[in-house]
Amino acid sequence: MKNKKTTILFDFDGTLAETMMLIYRVFNQLSGTYKYKPLSEEEIEVVRHFTIYEFIDYVKLAPWKIPVVAIHARKLMHSEIHTIQPPEGLVEVLTKIHESGRYKMDILTSNRRKNVLSFLNEHKMGWFDQVHATRSILSKKLRLKKYIKSEKIDPKNLYYVGDTSVDIESTRFSGAKSVAVSWGLNTYAALERAHPDYLVKNPSELLQVFPI
Repeated sequence: MKNKKTTILFDFDGTLAETMMLIYRVFNQLSGTYKYKPLSEEEIEVVRHFTIYEFIDYVKLAPWKIPVVAIHARKLMHSEIHTIQPPEGLVEVLTKIHESGRYKMDILTSNRRKNVLSFLNEHKMGWFDQVHATRSILSKKLRLKKYIKSEKIDPKNLYYVGDTSVDIESTRFSGAKSVAVSWGLNTYAALERAHPDYLVKNPSELLQVFPI
């Protein structure tokens, strides 16, 4: 194998960056343009329990519009990415994991690569070797498979850290191990129903999954 270290692949939105409220704010901003249901603050907590398909049905978003809405939303997010913070305690934990020298750390996200790089630079989170972006919102299955093939990684030696049931399902399909974090878009209960390999409530628990 090309890379003998354990590889940790991170999702971005909701996992490395607290973008949940920005995502919903942009989502509501675009609702009039693309004719779907905007969400109240109360409803945001409700939809955090949903799968992506349940969410799409709830807001009455036509499936063919999803890629267009996503592209537009990513562009709008760029102007506000400087307002976003990493989850409390995460920088310290990831610094320890990186400095242990035991892990290779990359990012696979459905956000724009430009947005991610701006955020990483802003918060001095320079531990990631590569940032890979996918336009797919409904699944990361094919993109994960492509990453494994291009990096010549044994999927058994790969962990994908994400905050949604989509991340868990895509990881399972690839043969890698899923680490779900409950501080992002989906709730702990919603993630638990998707049966990740690991489920953590706060950043410090990542050190139990990735010992240093």
